[in-house]
Amino acid sequence: MGIIQTIAATTFVYSAACVAAALIFARLCLSILLHPTRLFWKVKRRDTVPACLTDPAYGIHGYLPIEGVKIHYVEKGDRSKPLMLFIHGFPEFWYSWRHQLKEFSKDYWTVAVDMRGYGDSDKPAALEDYKMAHLVNDIKEIIEALGHETCTLVAHDFGGAIAWNFVMTHPEMLDSYIILDAPYSPSNFRILTSNLFQVLMSWDLFYFQLPYLPELTFRAYDMVRLKHLFRGSTPTSLSPITDEDLEAYKYAFAKSGAFTPPINYFRANGFSLSPPKSKLKKDIEAPGLYMFGEHDGHLVFDHLWAAQSYIKNLKVQMVKGANHYVQQDDPEKVNGLIRDFLKTKKPKVEKPVAASS
Repeated sequence: MGIIQTIAATTFVYSAACVAAALIFARLCLSILLHPTRLFWKVKRRDTVPACLTDPAYGIHGYLPIEGVKIHYVEKGDRSKPLMLFIHGFPEFWYSWRHQLKEFSKDYWTVAVDMRGYGDSDKPAALEDYKMAHLVNDIKEIIEALGHETCTLVAHDFGGAIAWNFVMTHPEMLDSYIILDAPYSPSNFRILTSNLFQVLMSWDLFYFQLPYLPELTFRAYDMVRLKHLFRGSTPTSLSPITDEDLEAYKYAFAKSGAFTPPINYFRANGFSLSPPKSKLKKDIEAPGLYMFGEHDGHLVFDHLWAAQSYIKNLKVQMVKGANHYVQQDDPEKVNGLIRDFLKTKKPKVEKPVAASS
């Protein structure tokens, strides 16, 4: 961007952020007035690890030292088999891949990580430590630290944005890749500001640029925002997050300051989520699958199909009835689509057809 464009974009982003903050603050004040006996800032103390997080059915826990940080991971399956690496999004951690860790461990060595700043992984304090270059390099070092040269990379949400950057800069390290609910575009900012409806759907991305307030919002009323995200405001989930699952997420984010590193992913990168043109590698031979839920609610559908026009060997698939957290909302359908894709690994670039429910 030129100087004038940069100033205009910055003004737009922070104006949108302030509008979102004003609306959220008004809603919070109304909630306090309607429920004066509830302490909106109170977060329940959680000292006991939920049983589901230590369930051996999901795998064995371990740690990897990489690029100055220690990464926590959960592994399942035979280490001699091809590596399938899972990268979570926001606000998640390794547990988001519980259904896939078990499903694919018969044919792959499945490994789900807590990205830096999340879960039991190290949480650097500097905003600079969450720049996209560090996050992409983490993936490279994780693969190498696990003793592999290549992997099948599976990623969701902001993890998908990291994965797209990895696809564009390290295609030689991929056997194949599956990305969920994180569309690729050469210009993320252009997509997110393409029309008023899209701006409204992306309000949280603007809001996250502000200091302090996003963390306050997520901690309010014992992190009720997590419940709203994973279950939705209406009971439309295909495979609803259980109370035990929800408690696992609350446990992961219960400590003071736990939301700041994840939100710093957005603050550190803004809307510049695509790699510089100088870093792009033209030949991407690895087959890819991009999936999104029909009720994702974060992006206009027209943008979701566009990735095929930029990347060869990519198939785009909609999962009917599913929400943004598609791998948890309809794990059976998602696992089936992944397995079908892995059987062929030669997707045709054609007009995508929605998955049947």
